[in-house]
Formats: sequence, C-alpha cells, structure tokens
Amino acid sequence: MKRNYYLVSGMLVVMLSFFAVNNSAHAQLYVNEFMASNDFAMPGPQGDYPDWIEIYNAGGEDVMLGGYYMSDVLDDPLAMYQIPSTYPDSVTVPAGGFILFYANNGGESSVLNLNFKLGSNGEAIGLWDAQSVIIDSLSYGAQTEDISYGRFPDGTDTWGFMADFTPGTANTNPTPPLAELYINEFMASNDDAVPGPQGDYPDWIEIYNAGIEDVMLGGYLMCDTLDATVAYEIPNTYPDSVTVEAGGFIIFYANKDEDISVLNLDFKLDGDGEQVGLWDPNENLLDGITYEQQFADTSYGRYVDGSNNWYLMTDYTPGAPNANPNPGPGDIELYINEFMASNDDAVPGPQGDYPDWIEIYNAGTEDVMLGGYFMCDTLNIAEAYQIPDTYPDSVTVEAGGFIVFYANKDEDISVLNLDFSIKGSGEQIGLWDPSQAFVDSLTYTEQFADTSYGRYPDGGNEWFMMPDYTPGESNQPAGINEISNNISAVQNFPNPFSTQTNIRFTLEKPEQLSIKIFDVRGSFIKEIANGKYSTGTHSVTFEASDMPAGYYYYRLQTSTSVQTEKALIIR
Repeated sequence: MKRNYYLVSGMLVVMLSFFAVNNSAHAQLYVNEFMASNDFAMPGPQGDYPDWIEIYNAGGEDVMLGGYYMSDVLDDPLAMYQIPSTYPDSVTVPAGGFILFYANNGGESSVLNLNFKLGSNGEAIGLWDAQSVIIDSLSYGAQTEDISYGRFPDGTDTWGFMADFTPGTANTNPTPPLAELYINEFMASNDDAVPGPQGDYPDWIEIYNAGIEDVMLGGYLMCDTLDATVAYEIPNTYPDSVTVEAGGFIIFYANKDEDISVLNLDFKLDGDGEQVGLWDPNENLLDGITYEQQFADTSYGRYVDGSNNWYLMTDYTPGAPNANPNPGPGDIELYINEFMASNDDAVPGPQGDYPDWIEIYNAGTEDVMLGGYFMCDTLNIAEAYQIPDTYPDSVTVEAGGFIVFYANKDEDISVLNLDFSIKGSGEQIGLWDPSQAFVDSLTYTEQFADTSYGRYPDGGNEWFMMPDYTPGESNQPAGINEISNNISAVQNFPNPFSTQTNIRFTLEKPEQLSIKIFDVRGSFIKEIANGKYSTGTHSVTFEASDMPAGYYYYRLQTSTSVQTEKALIIR
C-alpha cells in the first residue's frame, strides 16, 4: 500500500505539473497573423483560396489545440467553434512554432478548417481554451486583397499590414504601405468663411489620406511652389496633432504663423493663382497642383476625394469629405440640348444597340460632374432617375461641352445609361440638380425616325428637327434648313400683342399641319390648329386673352417639317 501511495502521489505531482505547464503554455498563444481577403495569394489544402488565421505558441511546451475554441464573434458563446481533437497531432502547435487554420466554412472537411469566414471589411477574431476562457482576441478594420495583417515581432502588440505574408512561419518586418496622400481641397481667399484656431481667417489646405494606415506627417514638406528645396518641414513635436487617419483628412493653415502651432505653415496662398506641393521626408513629390485665380470664400477641391476632378466649391468642407460641388459662383448653365426619341438605325450606342439618347450641354465656364443629378421622362422628380457618381470622369460635362446619355433602361450596364426610354409619340424630359432643384425640361410632340430634335444655337430657346444629328457636338444649321423647306414666311402680326394675333405661313406643297403653343420653359400650353392645308399662304388666329403676359413659342409642324417662332404678350 505504501508503494502504491507513493505511485499515486507521484502521478498526482506529475499531473499537477502537466496542468501547470499547459496553463502556462496556452497563456502564451497568440492570434499572430491572418488574411481576410485571400483572392489569389495562398491556395489552401482543398485547392481554394480561403481566409486563414495563424496561431503562434510563444511558450516552452507544445500545445494540443483540440477542444479549444475560435470564432469571428467575441460576445456570442453559441458562435464559438470547437477545434476537433480527432487527430491530436494535426492540431498541435509546437513550442515556439506556428499553426494555420482555414476560415472557409469547411469545418467537416479537415480538423484545420473552421466553420466561419472572415469579413474583409472588418470584424473580430477570438481564441478560447477548452474551458471557454479567452486567451487572445482582436478587432480589426478593413483589409486589403492578398495582404495579411500580423504582429511584428511575433506575439508582440505591434500590428502591421504585410505584403510579404508568412503563414506558418515567423513574421518579417512589414513594409510600410505607400502613403496615398492628396492635396484634396484648399481656400486661397478666406475672407470670412472658415475661422482658424487663432481667431483669424487664414488660407487653408486639406490633406486627404486615401491609404489604409494612419500617416504621421511630421517631417513631410509643404510649399506654395513646387520646389522642395524651399519647402516648409512640418514639425514632429506633437505627432498626434499632425497625424492623418486612414481615410481621413487634416487641415493646415497657410498663415505664416508656424511658431504658434504645428498645424500652421510658413507661407500664405495667393488668391490670384500659384502652386501647392507636398513631399515625403525624403523629398519625393507626393502631390502638387498649379491653380488659377480663386474666388473669395470659395474653396477649390477634388470630387470625389482623391480623384483628378477639381471644382470650385461654395459648399466648402474642410476636414470632411467633399460634397457634390457647386461649380463656383454663379448659376450652373445646363441644357437639354438635343435628343433622339426614335433611333431606328441612326446612332449606334456603346452596347451595340440603337438606343434613344439625350444630349446635355454645359454653357457655363466650369466642368460639371453630373453624378447625383436626376433625369426623367416625366416632370415628376419623385419618379426621376439619379445619375450615379461611381465613375465621376465618365459623367462630367466639360465647360462649353456636351455629354450624351442613353435612354435604354440598361442602367446597370453603364453610368451613361438611364432607367427609362423616351417615346417617339411625344412626352417630356426633365433635368434636376442633386438638391432636386429644377434645371431644365421640355415637352415635345411626335418625332421622326432617325431625326433628332435640338436647340439652335446650342442652349437657345428655339428647337428644330435635325436630320443631321450631332450627338456630343455643337448643333449645326444645315440640317435645320434641309428639313424645314416646306414651311416658309412664318410670322405673326401684331407682335407684341395683347389678346389676339394672326400667325401667317406659306406651304410649298399640301400638308397636314399643326400649330402648338409653348411657354418659355418648353411646357405645352395648347394646340390652336391641326388640319390639312393646301399649297399657298394661310393665317391662323392665336387667341391669348386668358394667358399671362410674357414670351411664348408657337411651333408649326408637318409630317416632314417643323418651325418655331417667338411671340410676346403684353398687358
């Protein structure tokens, strides 16, 4: 008995020693590296490209992880996945070594597969022991395709993105990602728009960090020329104050008060136009702009943030994402300028079909990005289609230029496609800005096949049928004359008039003819004639005693011709 007592005592001592070592060992387990967006970086054992998680054992004993738990949710015990102990050797992580688990929803295929996947937009990873005691966890943000996120050195609290991922082996010093920094917005004539921290109204410059890591800008250089040798070095005295977060913005004040704040620069901006440059600490140019004369209390910025499109912005947004811009002081001058509502085989579209199309003309002096604007084949904004801003360059109409949208109900294929078609028998077209303010519209009647209907001159008030259509270009008078030769000598007398005027016209051949009245916005008012007229001169009375004073348009249309003239009602 004594002998057996010592044997049991010895076993008890050994078992206690084992549990002490095991507890100490699992206390040194770390979620050490993972990849949450494995597109083509590392194939898994089943031939797919799964998300993966690496566990590092910093202890002095091997640890068998069968019975341990892992999850992508930290606060739901029911979501915890228990690692099988079916094949202990396969789930044992050696002392000082690494083991890889695959987050592929394939738990039944292998003891190394987990029953969840990782979210590339950010979530959590947790590791628990067999008693459900938390060992290690982390919450992470958005990840980048085929780049891991790991600790360096292994098991420490320092995390970094790793283009040179090392699943199952020691992590290498991560290469810092290239800084994606942009001069994103600035104001060079700040009269009383944005007060600075010292109570003045300084010029200011916004830097946008489009990267996936925070960037401490101490040691970076800025200047109002593109010469790095004379640039101002941002101090690193207070690193937190000059750090721009990933996806965030920081404002520097160009006020020559650099001794007062680390956010102040040693130069001012010139409202008449000059340059702004940004360099990294090695004097590599990161971004630069040469700008022209600016307007008081109006910023100049990129939309969308970090893109190549610059706009004057009366709705300035220092320190925040730039808004869909108002392109400077003054009104936007956009016009529905030409359209074709019966495109049989005249103008092929980019998808190889022959869609209806609508041309917008920008008569202003600034480019206009139309993402966020609305268009519709009625004049009801509640039914209107919002043009996407997914690809800003594709929906930007240059100053003095034209852009064509396709009314083909294929809006999912291209940002230039609309979710409606326009009727050849006649309807309406409306255009609204992002605030749903009305920009332009017209009401049109029956159209001819492969003939457009457009303004001449561009942006003018007179509309004509155009057999020589010009989508994306300035409208030309040649086609107007060609199709309008059956109607001539059109005029009304008296003009101006108070209650009644006579519209005279001459037909070169017999024709069915209608005369319709429209207001200055192109809205249909009434029809005053519709019948068969013989060759020769005719007169139709335009009765207007019930109409408000102002300019109106009367349009004469036959099966092959159309002509529009202006009349003025006075009271």
